[in-house]
Amino acid sequence: MLLNAVQRFLVLGIEFVIVMLSAVVAVEVLEGYKVTTTEYYGLRNVGHIFFLLIFITFSPHVFAFYTVVVSPISWLLRKYVPFIIARVIVYSVGCGLLGSWVFDQMFRDHIVETYHLNRTTSIWLFALAGMIYAIVENRVIQRYKMRAENMGVSNKG
Repeated sequence: MLLNAVQRFLVLGIEFVIVMLSAVVAVEVLEGYKVTTTEYYGLRNVGHIFFLLIFITFSPHVFAFYTVVVSPISWLLRKYVPFIIARVIVYSVGCGLLGSWVFDQMFRDHIVETYHLNRTTSIWLFALAGMIYAIVENRVIQRYKMRAENMGVSNKG
């Protein structure tokens, strides 16, 4: 049972990292590519190395965020909110707020004003990432429940 919980935790953690880093890359592609100054090192300036830098630099931080913040919230939501649509809404809103914060971290105010970058793009992309995470989380949880039930049935017989 403990092994299943650890496997589930790692699968969901890796999935969270992939979804969030994909949202960061999507924000960079849609908004950061508009920036043409050498002051900002994004996809236009660094090139495809940008993807490697994002992965190496931010994966440990995103996984730590998942471990400390998202995993306990996820557990509470699974325990007290039986409806998947409610969890999807909570994750989408929470990740949308995270998207606003990430946008602030990626782009300085004068770059946003000069190049007319849109914060809403980041919010929507991260909200979509939260929705994807909630749906995949639900499928993973259901799969592990079915596996546990099947093992319980086969062990009784």
